[in-house]
Amino acid sequence: MHNSLRVRTMAISLATAAVLSACGGHETMPPQTTVSTPVNAMFEVTLVNLTAGQPLSPMVAVAHDDGFKLFSLGETASVELEKLAEGGESAPLAALANASKSVYATAVGSGGPLLPGAGNKSVVSLTVPASSLGTLRFSLASMLGNTNDGFTGISGQSLAQIPVGAESNFRLLSYDAGTERNTESADTVPGPATQNSGGKREGFNPARDDVVNVVTLHPGVVSKDDGLPTSALTQAHRWDNPVAVLTVKRIQ
Repeated sequence: MHNSLRVRTMAISLATAAVLSACGGHETMPPQTTVSTPVNAMFEVTLVNLTAGQPLSPMVAVAHDDGFKLFSLGETASVELEKLAEGGESAPLAALANASKSVYATAVGSGGPLLPGAGNKSVVSLTVPASSLGTLRFSLASMLGNTNDGFTGISGQSLAQIPVGAESNFRLLSYDAGTERNTESADTVPGPATQNSGGKREGFNPARDDVVNVVTLHPGVVSKDDGLPTSALTQAHRWDNPVAVLTVKRIQ
């Protein structure tokens, strides 16, 4: 009885040793796959000028949550927006955005004014925390250079639903900051249309003399060709809406 039990035990041990030997002497576990969650999300912002005779000032692009507002129809423009709409100054508006705790990222276009033409475009990128995507919004502003206080842009557009590799396109309207009367004169329009006029070509002026001191849709320019005696502009500086195409692509 004891010898029989001993023989069976040895046989089991030998069989186990053979199996372990075939497996290299230890069990092999499948490799572990680790999926890392990106810390940041990145968006590429592209602006194209659709007008025939209106250069656009370097854009100010802002990624933010609901606590920040770049502009709103029917509301008074900030001084920083006024400086952009009257003189094409991007830095003050960018500084205003950067000072807000509700702003995740700000970018300013480079390379000078964005001229009309399908081949011309201005591109900036915005990097935001991936944790902000649920409440992420986007705003942009750029001056219509041959105007008193005209600008184009978008305010508070949600970017929460754009997946990586996808893009959203927006056709942008023209707005009037409501801070300066639309005299279209060589003294008050700073753009290239008045370059050889001998006028003051004033940009920002802190005095607000418009009939309404709120942001509205821009009525367009009249021009001297159509009888506005103060105007230094011509029909070539007119435009139809939309004035620009904006593309926002998520690249990360």
